[in-house]
Amino acid sequence: MASTTSSPPPQDSATPPSMSLPLLLRAKLRPTRGNPNSAINWSPPPTSRLRPPSLGSQKSPLLSPPTHSSLNSTRDYLRSQAMKILESPDTLPLTCFIEELNFPGTSTDLIYAQNVLNYLKNNYLTSFCFCLVSFYKTCGSEFGKCKEYAFDILCQILTEDKEGPCQETSFLDKEIKSSILDFLNTESSIKNLNKIRDFVAKIATKEVRLGNDWPELLEFVYESLDSDSEEKVKYAVSLLYKLIPHCAVEDLVISLDSFYDSLVDIFDSDYMSLEVQVEAVLTSNRFLLYWTNRSNHERYSVLMIQIVETISTLIEHKSDKDVQAVVKELTVLTKEKPWTLSRRFDYVVLSVLRILGEVELQDKTRILALEFVIALAEERVQGRQMLLGSQLAIPNFLEKILLLLANLKDDSECGTAESDIQNLPSVRCLDRIVAAIGGEVLMRYFPRLFAINFCAEDWQSRHAAVLSLGIVAERCSSLKESKHSWDQMAGRIIRSVKEDIHPCVRCTALYTIKQFSKNLKPEFQDQYRDQVLPALTKAMDDFNYPRVQVQAYSALFEFTSNCTPSILNPYLKEIVTKLLKELREEKHMIKGETLKVLSAVAYSSQDQFAEYYSTVMPYLKVIMMTAKKELDHNLLANSVDCITMVWMTVGKEKIRDDTDMVVKMLISLQRSELEANDPMRCQLLQAWSRLGKCLGKEFKPYMSVSIPRLLRSAKIGSYVLIPENPDTVDESDGSMRAMILGERKIWIKTKVLEEKVAACKGLYLLADELKEGLSVWIEEVAQTLVPFLNFQLNEEIRRVAASAMPVLLKSSKEAIQKGNLELSDESTFEKLCSDVLPALVKALSKESLPEMAAIILDSLEECMEMSGPVLDEDQTDLFLKKIMNVLNSRSKVGDIDVIKQTLQEEQKVYDKAVACLATFIRIQKPSFSPFLGKLLPCIQLMWEKDKIAKERRTGLRIFCDVAKQFPEEAFRQYNICLLFLFEACKDENPEVLEVAVQAIGIFAEFGGSAFKSLLKGAFYALKAVIDHPKALQIEYVMAHDAAVSALGKLLQFHREKLNAAQFLRTWLRHLPLENNLNEAKVAHHQLCSLVEVSDVELLGPTGKNLHKIVTVYAEILWAGKKLATEETVSQMIKQLELYRRRSIPSTWRSFMLSMENHLRRKLESKLSS
Repeated sequence: MASTTSSPPPQDSATPPSMSLPLLLRAKLRPTRGNPNSAINWSPPPTSRLRPPSLGSQKSPLLSPPTHSSLNSTRDYLRSQAMKILESPDTLPLTCFIEELNFPGTSTDLIYAQNVLNYLKNNYLTSFCFCLVSFYKTCGSEFGKCKEYAFDILCQILTEDKEGPCQETSFLDKEIKSSILDFLNTESSIKNLNKIRDFVAKIATKEVRLGNDWPELLEFVYESLDSDSEEKVKYAVSLLYKLIPHCAVEDLVISLDSFYDSLVDIFDSDYMSLEVQVEAVLTSNRFLLYWTNRSNHERYSVLMIQIVETISTLIEHKSDKDVQAVVKELTVLTKEKPWTLSRRFDYVVLSVLRILGEVELQDKTRILALEFVIALAEERVQGRQMLLGSQLAIPNFLEKILLLLANLKDDSECGTAESDIQNLPSVRCLDRIVAAIGGEVLMRYFPRLFAINFCAEDWQSRHAAVLSLGIVAERCSSLKESKHSWDQMAGRIIRSVKEDIHPCVRCTALYTIKQFSKNLKPEFQDQYRDQVLPALTKAMDDFNYPRVQVQAYSALFEFTSNCTPSILNPYLKEIVTKLLKELREEKHMIKGETLKVLSAVAYSSQDQFAEYYSTVMPYLKVIMMTAKKELDHNLLANSVDCITMVWMTVGKEKIRDDTDMVVKMLISLQRSELEANDPMRCQLLQAWSRLGKCLGKEFKPYMSVSIPRLLRSAKIGSYVLIPENPDTVDESDGSMRAMILGERKIWIKTKVLEEKVAACKGLYLLADELKEGLSVWIEEVAQTLVPFLNFQLNEEIRRVAASAMPVLLKSSKEAIQKGNLELSDESTFEKLCSDVLPALVKALSKESLPEMAAIILDSLEECMEMSGPVLDEDQTDLFLKKIMNVLNSRSKVGDIDVIKQTLQEEQKVYDKAVACLATFIRIQKPSFSPFLGKLLPCIQLMWEKDKIAKERRTGLRIFCDVAKQFPEEAFRQYNICLLFLFEACKDENPEVLEVAVQAIGIFAEFGGSAFKSLLKGAFYALKAVIDHPKALQIEYVMAHDAAVSALGKLLQFHREKLNAAQFLRTWLRHLPLENNLNEAKVAHHQLCSLVEVSDVELLGPTGKNLHKIVTVYAEILWAGKKLATEETVSQMIKQLELYRRRSIPSTWRSFMLSMENHLRRKLESKLSS
């Protein structure tokens, strides 16, 4: 710190202006409570700041620090320094203090200055803040740096996030806030204005309710928006942009319309610069995002027009920075409130897409425009619907994305390697959009654009056409739609492999064929084998371009992996010969790909490959042993993979002479210390599992070697890295992969995790193949795999673990039954069940991926069938919560056809959940009763009028399962629901009618006495459906048949309360049922049962109805087994034979002659046989 001796400053030096503290400040100059420990350390500004020139030759008027370190003297020193700063009649002490903080002579000087600052904050916070404010107001321009630093100190004090001094904010309500707004009005320095604006925004965001707690700020902003000064308008708009997210509409002191009018005036002004208009556009985006809703957004729609017009202007000015800022904000608005675009959707989207065609704009700008379209596509309900509903958006997007994909400058950027292709930003964006919208949707618009680009002279356009088709095909599942277009495009792709003069196009065409083979299987293989296979075998000989060669092998691998033997066999000899020829060559890069293709060819050709085994195997063994000798473990892994795949194809009888050599090699490798990244670590595990699959029970001698290794690799740890410095992690070689887990970023060691996956798969495959032969290993395998049901770092491990659970239970049960386990009683199996089922329920409750949830539900249902009731009350509750969540979430979605492609997995989970619940209710019946009260309201929700027919049928199915197990409890709560069903029988939707009458039938069957009081209503409801004017039209026949069947249940279960003769005549008149086959079998079995007991009311007086019954029987027999079960048909024939014997011959002949010829012949045939 400077010397304590003060002397008059030199006359030629500028001196700080004299300043006396206001009376208000002196009145407040008293110690305030504060916690010294809560003071933060002052961080000096960068050394690049200029030292204030006026202070260079002055001595600090502050006292020197004490020479001794007693506590009292330190306190006295700090207080004296604080008083000098606060009570001095001029600003020299404060100026020197600011200098010491920013430009200390020594580190000791800085420490003492920081101590003084902390003392002021902790004891004189209010006074010090006023001191800084007064200094800023009165400081002249020659002290601009000191002024700036004073404001920095004030900002840091008032924006500290801590409990101590910052709780003392009452003084901010008036004096400080008012002064800061004055600064905004009077400050001329652009740099300081930016600081003040940012500070105001930061302080404002700390207010709980900005409109209430600092209304003057919004008033100031509003007034400034109407200023004649463009600079003031600019800062007001930019400040409003920062404030909008923190100010609720209901707290605004200025009306929403007033702010809206001010923004519109800015756009309408002829004098406002483009810079100000850009600020206004960004603010308008936030205005729409935070201050509008569905009911009022149309009122402010002019802002959207201005946003779009400004984008067009910025495009013309080639202003990348501003275009990026506006499009980013618009993308956020689109994600949160897509409906703001609805009225002018095409206008907005086409304007943004225009950016893609502007080649002078930066690539980053164009990619951001793509991100906007992605945001629309990935907003899977409204955004996607608007995109699909537009006739212009998707074709325009495809046209522009093809331009982007064609923007390759030279051969080095053509993306011939698959990784290069996938890493192009435009490719990643297209892939995301295709994933969101669906390949089939894009294919409607694609053929024309493909043809234009494919026929272009420049190779870049052809490359773009071929590449984009491959990406679109990746998300297609069928060739059925637009088959003619597919034929044309696929034909051109295949021809380009052989004919295009540019290697990049040929290579990408091979990549596209690979995508076709993978995603359009098996139709692509079926339809194009005769064109594809010759093209691929020719490309394998493209020796001038090794990458094209490699891509040809890769495409052939994918094509043959998904072939049937009938497709492959005509070309099998030629392909195998060519592959063996390549294996003789010394081309290392090609050899590995050749082995992969050979393994795929062997697997797909199945039995046909057996004749090539003796030719192929010597090559493979030589390559394997050479690779082992040369320590080439990549080639070794490929050779072992090929050998074991060939073995699985040809079977154990063929391989007996070769197993010893390979097994010895595997064991020797297993005993060696393989490095973590060695490809043989995974291949070793896969080899054991394939060998087990091939040998079956003969694998037993190798179990003691293979299974411990598989278990050890499955349990392997150290696959997660959380570095102290993330910048040191190298992801370039693929050995590390970053992922977000919760709120933390972690890195996964990919090779270690791959080994873990391979081990888990191996254990599952061996358990599935060996079954009870796994015997003594079952418990340890289960203990290893059960925890992986919740393994969050890898979906494949969870999938394998879930799939393995029923396999392990089955193996355990069979092992006990066959005496393969030491404990022959049920305790081992029961313990396994008590471990597996709760773990599956827990995994189901935590699973977020629909596909995985479906697998877990499948396994859970299968395990429950084997285990019986093992879940306790808490586990039952957890299971039901998950199931009800699935059912409720599906109910909220509505008609699945609206968003069919995006909800296929959710629908699958929904169906699985219903099936699993049915099994659960049946198996867990003893412990399920207490939970009926939770489940039944969920079912009732599914029956509500606004639900689609499929949901109502699902609700009916679940209720039926409940009613069968708990009839009294179920129907006690459903009287009101029945009245709703009676009303639903008047609906015009045939699906609703079908569900309603089926439900009435369920109530009739299981309702018991609770149903009797509603019989009359039920009869008239069913009659309304049966007698509907359109009852026998194709749309309504299913409902008609279900109603007739339900009427039969009324007769069967409540006959004593009905006029049976009248009901039976009505029922018989509508038989047989010929459309709703399930209901037909039920009704016809009931008819047969009534005839069996010679029901008088059914037969009628003197057998009046017999003729009708015989005719119904004839029609049922004519239909074969469709309308009745085999048992019912057999019973009908016996009844007809008995009736024929008992009838007078003339009466029987009369019956037969009255029938139609085809029925009579059928009846005679059945009776004669």
